[in-house]
Amino acid sequence: MPASDRRSVLSLIGLSTLLPWAGPARAQSTARHWPLNAPEGLRPNLVTLAAARFQDRDALTVVLTEPAQAALLAPGAAGNGPSFAMPELDFASGTIEVDLAARINGRGQPDVRGFVGLAFHIAEDLGTFEAVYLRMTNGSRNVPPPPAPRNAFAVQYISFPDRYWRLLRQEHPNRYEQPAPVAIETWHRLRLDIRGSRLQAFVDGESVLTVADLRFPDRTGRIGLWVDDGTTGYFRDLRVTPA
Repeated sequence: MPASDRRSVLSLIGLSTLLPWAGPARAQSTARHWPLNAPEGLRPNLVTLAAARFQDRDALTVVLTEPAQAALLAPGAAGNGPSFAMPELDFASGTIEVDLAARINGRGQPDVRGFVGLAFHIAEDLGTFEAVYLRMTNGSRNVPPPPAPRNAFAVQYISFPDRYWRLLRQEHPNRYEQPAPVAIETWHRLRLDIRGSRLQAFVDGESVLTVADLRFPDRTGRIGLWVDDGTTGYFRDLRVTPA
């Protein structure tokens, strides 16, 4: 796709903002658990972290840094960048699950939807990764529910940097995004089952999206608690079970 059609987060803020890789973490063969009631043990990139309490639960807030948020307000900015917090864990396949919620914080574009999710297969230089995220205001559990066609765009798969949401919607409609039973400012359980080139996403135990052609199948890399434009993400109870 021509560069003139899209200005990515990296082109706006520069690769130099990415933190240097600290070296590979030791692969884990058993399930790992992070309560996520404090930022210790997590490595942020383009986000700030803080302990919080949301809807009567202890949680971790993840929000874009001021420079990263400002970059998304520039003309032509597309989002879907490497804005996440990463635990010290290598992961290739298995299950990732977390409780998450989103609040629109008023810092983003007018069409902010409450973007929050999970990144995985993050490369050592943080320049490529895959992610599944929710658009919370597009979910069917909002009152009133969103109008069509927004109600069909509540869960999204992307791979960074070139397979971002708009391109996938144009070239493969209804393939990488689907409806989902979610709502803004509400806790939900997101689970990703990843095996080879196949991913299945669940929200509160309900299957919401299947992807059969992951961009980086079996790549060993970090996972990330991911947020995007104008969104304060809340996370708790992260569990990772390698295959």
